[in-house]
Amino acid sequence: MAAKKRGGSKRSAGKKSARRGGAKRGAKRASAKKGGAKKAAKKAALRRVVKKRAVKKAAKKAAVRKAVVRKAAVKKAVAKRSAAKRKSSPLARVKRVATGVVEQAQSAVTHGVEVVKEAAENIVDRVSG
Repeated sequence: MAAKKRGGSKRSAGKKSARRGGAKRGAKRASAKKGGAKKAAKKAALRRVVKKRAVKKAAKKAAVRKAVVRKAAVKKAVAKRSAAKRKSSPLARVKRVATGVVEQAQSAVTHGVEVVKEAAENIVDRVSG
């Protein structure tokens, strides 16, 4: 019978450790690859988030612009309606004309009172003088 080797040769021990080390190295490489994949996935997710934000911002700006345009259109329409109402409402026209007539009448009365006072003063001067 052949005698069993005890402890083995250094070379075979080196091979085993090399094998183990190689396995470890392979595991390290795999985990490194996974880490790289994780980083890439994070970057891609970040890019997606940034892109979504940009799209939302652009949509918001467009909505604001549309709202401004709508407000301007509404203001124009309201102005046209109010102008049309002024022309078409007879009651408002009567009111405006009446106030104008009253103002003219008041100024005419004050002017007439002044004329009468001057005439009265002239008469008094003639009679007393």
